[in-house]
Amino acid sequence: MEFSELVYSRRTVRQFSQEPVRQAVLEKILQSGLAAPSPNNSTPWVITVITNGEVIQQMRAAVNEKLDMMFPNVSPEQKPTLQKIKLFSSIFANAPVVLAICSKPYTAPIFDLLAESNISKEQICKWRRYPELQAMGAMIQNMLLSATEEGLGSCWVSGALVARAEIESILKLEDIRLEALVALGHQSATPHPKEPLDLELYVNYIP
Repeated sequence: MEFSELVYSRRTVRQFSQEPVRQAVLEKILQSGLAAPSPNNSTPWVITVITNGEVIQQMRAAVNEKLDMMFPNVSPEQKPTLQKIKLFSSIFANAPVVLAICSKPYTAPIFDLLAESNISKEQICKWRRYPELQAMGAMIQNMLLSATEEGLGSCWVSGALVARAEIESILKLEDIRLEALVALGHQSATPHPKEPLDLELYVNYIP
């Protein structure tokens, strides 16, 4: 598949069959993710692979319970909105494979210069818009494209992070921080094709 065809073939998939993903295919997708660029080649990531259906359903329950706690007094008119949010935040639970994308503590060379200044590491990371998170975005996109090439569907999920602490506890994550979930599997429905966007609406050139 040509790269341009691959890019436009990648679509967000939210309906999966329960057909298992072959280990060799899964490892190819993971390797594609790990090939992504990272600041100073720091590789500030850890991927936790979840295929245990009971654990995945525990994660779904944690997300839904947290959303119920956050919005206990939803009016009848707003209930459909909350249900939609719960659906999309826990959509990962429909897939046979869930990847928990986590960050490791990030260290940059510039941190060595901070001892004699009043600038904090957090301020540097904020100014730089958190390079480790940018790297994980690149890693996730690599995996989404690789999954498409392998004939699998995928969905990048951020809404589940309302229950970040609860999911980290379920997965027994220590010294790493959950940043996103990726659902993987054989798609059970074909999403609409993606059309190219108009460059004039999104791109500016500086003369």
